[in-house]
Amino acid sequence: MASETPKVTVLVPCYNVEKFLPQCLESLIGQSLRQLQIICINDGSTDSTLAVLRSYAERDKRIQIIDKPNSGYGASMNRGLDAARGEYVGIVESDDFAERDMFKKLYRFARFHRCDLVKSNYSEYCAGQAHPIEAFAGFKYKRVFKPADQVDVVKVLPIIWTGLYRTSMLRENGIRFNETPGASYQDTSFVQRTWFAAGRAALLPDCLLNYRVDNAASSVKSQAKVYAVCDEFAASEAYLAARPAKQAAFAPVLAAVKFATYKWNYNRIAPEYRSEFALRWAAEMEDAERRGFLDPALLSEADRALCPELLAGPEAFCAAHPEDLPW
Repeated sequence: MASETPKVTVLVPCYNVEKFLPQCLESLIGQSLRQLQIICINDGSTDSTLAVLRSYAERDKRIQIIDKPNSGYGASMNRGLDAARGEYVGIVESDDFAERDMFKKLYRFARFHRCDLVKSNYSEYCAGQAHPIEAFAGFKYKRVFKPADQVDVVKVLPIIWTGLYRTSMLRENGIRFNETPGASYQDTSFVQRTWFAAGRAALLPDCLLNYRVDNAASSVKSQAKVYAVCDEFAASEAYLAARPAKQAAFAPVLAAVKFATYKWNYNRIAPEYRSEFALRWAAEMEDAERRGFLDPALLSEADRALCPELLAGPEAFCAAHPEDLPW
């Protein structure tokens, strides 16, 4: 099996996940689709993560370990992408785990329908219980579509780990991860650019990935980085700027997603950073408005009320909203 060309390469970024890693790896080596390349990237873990990886690699030759000094999520994922040999790439975070038929269902649909991108729903996993989440509610399932014709799909949370991405699409479009420090929302731009690049995409209704929400060490709980998410949108905008036709299709919805995401970021950062962040938020929204990309119709009702306030003056905006902004 190790010499066979894999149908899917699964990337597993790992950093100090000794507690959850065995469940993740068991779910991958037990996949009903056997033609897998499983690349585990150890990002300088200081616990027994590397030892766990080595023990599983001895059991299953499909597992390949990339062991490197700590340099962050983006750098780890790019090392994995460089080593990928599969027709498609999937991603499973090392504290999550996949349903047994996840990659068979995704691959069969993607291959039969010649898709560049296929995604599914998922379950939130906490205290031994899986709770189904219909991330793609309102969209048609098992129908091939062009994302440029259904741009609202970009508004769905950037759930990077519920699908397959055609490897050739990623390489031909130069889609990689931002190599910013730590684990700083580098999934955001990656997911956005895959929607922009895909010519044929599809959604499956199944909940195929169990996303753990009871890991207290998860990076999503960090409040350390104020502008990390801004770097992600800058990368997405640069991708569109180099492709005018795609920019015309996607820039307005990206501006709406940016407004909502920056509002979320405003709520999560420490209060002493809010005034400074609001200045940047307002400047970027003013630029989007000047370029004709800020369409109020694409904003949520709450965001349509907040946007004019922000543009009128970020200092007054912050004074008027000392608490978290409404959703």
